[in-house]
Amino acid sequence: MSRVLQIAACLLLVAGVAWAQGWRGQGRVGGRVTDEARKPIEGVVVKLTLPSEKGAMEVKTNSKGDWSAGGIARGDWQIDFSKPGYEARHISVPVSEMTRIPPIETVLKKAEDPNEIIAGEMKRANELLNEKKYAEARAVYEALLARYPQAYRIEQSVARTYYLEGKPDLAIDRLKSVLAKDPEAIELKLLLGSLLLEMGRADEGRQVLSSVDDSKITEAAIYVNFGIAMMNKGQGSEAYNYFDKAITRFPQEPDAYYYRGITQLQLSGVQGDEAQKADRLQKAKSDLTKFVQMAPNAPEAENAKKILEQLK
Repeated sequence: MSRVLQIAACLLLVAGVAWAQGWRGQGRVGGRVTDEARKPIEGVVVKLTLPSEKGAMEVKTNSKGDWSAGGIARGDWQIDFSKPGYEARHISVPVSEMTRIPPIETVLKKAEDPNEIIAGEMKRANELLNEKKYAEARAVYEALLARYPQAYRIEQSVARTYYLEGKPDLAIDRLKSVLAKDPEAIELKLLLGSLLLEMGRADEGRQVLSSVDDSKITEAAIYVNFGIAMMNKGQGSEAYNYFDKAITRFPQEPDAYYYRGITQLQLSGVQGDEAQKADRLQKAKSDLTKFVQMAPNAPEAENAKKILEQLK
C-alpha cells in the first residue's frame, strides 16, 4: 500500500511540474528592434508572456538589435519591449509550433524628456513676456502645468504674468496656490509677503513674512526691499525694523545704512519728543556717513552728502 502511495505521490509531482511548465513547447519567435532611424538598439528587454499558461520569459537584444526565444508553446503570446530612454511597446503574437513566424520588426521611439520640453517652452514663454505678450506667455505656462502637473512651480511664472499685466490680486492668488503645494519654499513666502505689502495688505504680508526663519534669509536685499515697500506705504517704524535687521545680519551691506538713515530722518519729524528727535537725527547722520564711506560711488551717495551738509 505504501508503495502505491509513493508512486501516486511521484506521479502527482511529475504532473505538477509538467503543468507548471505548460508554456514550454517547440515554437520559436524572434526579430529585430531598431530606432526611428532604423539603427539597431542593443539591450532592449523583451518580455514574453503567455497569459493562458501563466508562463513568461525574458531575453535581450544583441548589438545588432536581434532577439529570439525558442522552446515556447503555441498560443497568443504578449510581448513587451522596454529600455530606458525609449517608449515601451506592447504587441500580441500568435505562435504556432508547426509554422515558422517571420522575424518581427519593432521600432522604438525615443522617450520624451520632460526637462527638455519644459525648458524649451519656458524659453518661448519668457520671450513672449519680453514682448509684453502676457496672455500668450501665460497660455504656454498653463499648458505646461496641464501636461506636467508635478512641475507646479511654474505657477510662479503664471503669477508673474498677472503682476506684469496689472492684475496683482490674481498674482497673489497663484502665489498662494503654489505655496500651498510647497509650504517650506522660503523664496515664495518672501515674494508673496512682499507683494502683499506692496498692495497695502500689510497684515497678511506680515503674517507670511513672520513665518520665515530669519536664519534662512541669505541676502540683505530681501530685508531692504521689504523696508522700502513699507516706506512707500508710509509705515516708517516697520521700515526701520527691516533695515535694522539687514544691518544686524549683513553689516557690510551699504544700502541698508542709507535707507535706515533716511527712515530715521522721516521719523524724527513725526515721532517722539525733542530729545528723541535729536537722537534720531544723530543716528541718521551716523548711518548716512557710514553709507558714503562704504559706497562713495553709489547713485545715492550724492543725495546722502547733501543731507549730511544740511544736518551740520
